[in-house]
Amino acid sequence: MKTCNISKDDLVGRNLLSLFVISGIAFSAISFFILEDDMQKIFSITAEPVPTKICENGLCYFKDAEETYASILVQQAQQFSKTQQFLKNEDFTNLKLGKNVSVKDPMISDNKVTLFAEKDSFIREGIQNSNEGSNHVLRIMGSGPINNRILIAFNQEDIKTLSDGKTLDSATLKLYVEENNQNWGNGQLINIYKLENNWEEGDGLSAPGSNLFNSGHGVTWACTVDSDDCSKWNGGVFSQKPTDSELVTNQIDGSWIKFDVTQDILEYLSTDKNFGWIITKSDEESGGQINISSRESISHNPELVLVFSDD
Repeated sequence: MKTCNISKDDLVGRNLLSLFVISGIAFSAISFFILEDDMQKIFSITAEPVPTKICENGLCYFKDAEETYASILVQQAQQFSKTQQFLKNEDFTNLKLGKNVSVKDPMISDNKVTLFAEKDSFIREGIQNSNEGSNHVLRIMGSGPINNRILIAFNQEDIKTLSDGKTLDSATLKLYVEENNQNWGNGQLINIYKLENNWEEGDGLSAPGSNLFNSGHGVTWACTVDSDDCSKWNGGVFSQKPTDSELVTNQIDGSWIKFDVTQDILEYLSTDKNFGWIITKSDEESGGQINISSRESISHNPELVLVFSDD
């Protein structure tokens, strides 16, 4: 019989080898559980196409179409490549998902009354069926086929009641510029027009996966409200002559834009026909974009300031 002589060094080596093997198995197991969710997303053909975490601003886009589920980005029957480009060109920053909020009560001070918007939204030519009624910004943008226009209205009964027995001296619509993309060249005009059709604000916020949060029914570029006959809307039906115009430059940022709407309010006081206003760039083929605080914003909400004469 042969005696198997194992040296002390051999025993130490084998123990170390066993330890390495056990450690490797344990590490693999831990890694598997940690990465299980991501592995399932990669290999499962039934993976949910909506991201488990909406981008922080709720309005992000995915830079590489090949790495993105087509169903996330293709909206309103737009071709995937076109929608991808629209989302890139219509980028938002630092926006939060929101809902419609209640209308603020008017503020009365001596001969001045400040009303807050009853409804507001903006419409997007690039994605014509998107509703932005819950967005905390309103956007004006010109760039050919992806123009954006603002819609805003104030409560007609409040305007009439608070003006009853008084003589209107002036009416000013105030909008606060949250962000300016600094692409206005030497300055460009934006115009405000009276709307000639009624419209519904809606509760939408167009973004990948935003349908998880709201229905989005309301005014769009294509329609005043989803259920209406949209054949005559197409970006808004409004008077041909602007009520007022304001010059926007790169320096207008973190400040108010003011429109003189006195004549329109005088008309609204003599009739029940008040559908509010639409605001567009004078030259929608040129660059330039500003984000305006909406009524859903935490501060600097749109205001309609009525000043009455002392007599």
